[in-house]
Amino acid sequence: MEENGRSRTSRLMKLRTITGMSIAALLGGLAVIYRFDPTEYSFYPRCPIYLSTHWLCPGCGSTRALHSLLHLDIQGALHYNALFTLLFPLACLWFGFICYRILRYDRFPDLAFPRSLAVGLTVTVLLFTVARNTIFTF
Repeated sequence: MEENGRSRTSRLMKLRTITGMSIAALLGGLAVIYRFDPTEYSFYPRCPIYLSTHWLCPGCGSTRALHSLLHLDIQGALHYNALFTLLFPLACLWFGFICYRILRYDRFPDLAFPRSLAVGLTVTVLLFTVARNTIFTF
């Protein structure tokens, strides 16, 4: 019985450690993006799709958009990547909810991801990619 209690405690400590490290890594990454403007520094990775095809993938401009969002420049963020700018606050809420549930209740939340949501996101990303490469050329 005591070993079971130890393994549970060990599992909880591991889960909390991973959560804490994830939060620290996220905040560290955000600090780097906040401090070093992607338009001025070249250490950020380049998009392999854009380099090979000169087409903007759905993620192209996300780092620049995030830098603009962190500096509260919504218009600039929308210019760099509108889809990322609109979805980033939702992703932050989702990540915050997961971290809260782990730290408060010691377990990963059971989140249902409906198929309709997956299909809707896929269609949205595909339409966004087509639109930004054909209609909205900058």
